[in-house]
Amino acid sequence: MNIVYTVLIVIILLFVLAYWTRRRFGVLGLALCAGYLLSGMWTEQVTPYIQKAGLVVVAPPLSSIVAALLILLPAVLLLFSGPTYSKKLQRIIGAAFFALLAAAFLLAPLGNSMSLDDMGTFYYNLLADNKTVVITAAIVYALFDILTLKTPKLKEK
Repeated sequence: MNIVYTVLIVIILLFVLAYWTRRRFGVLGLALCAGYLLSGMWTEQVTPYIQKAGLVVVAPPLSSIVAALLILLPAVLLLFSGPTYSKKLQRIIGAAFFALLAAAFLLAPLGNSMSLDDMGTFYYNLLADNKTVVITAAIVYALFDILTLKTPKLKEK
């Protein structure tokens, strides 16, 4: 499958998941950052353990799958609890930033696991060249989202 279609499918699935769960992007975005750091530190150490457990994958390299799972795992866990949006526009913006940030972080594992044709190489290089801008903008928005988060006040009984 072409990398362009794969990235689009990932973006759409993550957008729908984040929109449906109504979770705030600030928490999810910082969880993606944590997953990206964990993936960079632990992919090489975790992959041999998974191979020894008997999981054999030929088509995408196992290390790419492990890296992608480590990137997404903290954010996916936080999709089930945490602060939520109440307005539709906020949900759309938060879900879009979540999907774009996840796609930017997953670009390297996806690129390593797929063969690129001419069109795929062009779009992959375009995404890779703008990766730092997307990540920076998403992290800034995540921090802004966290700073504007208002916790509900407890009512005195």
